[in-house]
Amino acid sequence: MRTKIISIYKIPLLLSLTLTIVLLALKLQANALAFAYIILGGFAGTFLLDLDYIVYAYFLEPTADFSKTIKGFLSHFDPANALAFSHFNKHNIEEKTLNSVLFQIVLGAAAILVCISSANLLAKAFLLSAFVNSAYRLSEFYFDDKTSDWFWMLKAKPDKKALGLYVAGLVAVLIFSLRFF
Repeated sequence: MRTKIISIYKIPLLLSLTLTIVLLALKLQANALAFAYIILGGFAGTFLLDLDYIVYAYFLEPTADFSKTIKGFLSHFDPANALAFSHFNKHNIEEKTLNSVLFQIVLGAAAILVCISSANLLAKAFLLSAFVNSAYRLSEFYFDDKTSDWFWMLKAKPDKKALGLYVAGLVAVLIFSLRFF
């Protein structure tokens, strides 16, 4: 089970590990609980975007074959196969709610607000990890030539220049959030 999850989430987990190390370096504390919060939040944020498939299965299209399969895996307490099934069939679902530009903007705004506040380190690390992983998902959509699926709610899809500006904005949000972490 672990090898299946690691093989699917190799790069997102590596991104989360890198971000966790950066966050630990930025927030040097002698408190072991603070370290645990940062590590837990960093790795939990990796899987936030995969809740999209659970939302789809239980709320948006509960009668679809994809939904029935996901529900079957989850009812038998088999999250590894549910994650694997959703990973290999992710392009069969259109109009994903969490894997979209709107959620990424909301996630970026939440990351900024939480990082400049005095919120818990767990929440800060969780949101930053989810934000970084959403940027990675955007790059997956880009290299699969499916950016229209990421920007499905916009009438006009962005061209390469607009997409470059959008990515520059994502990087600016990340740097700003890290600055106030």
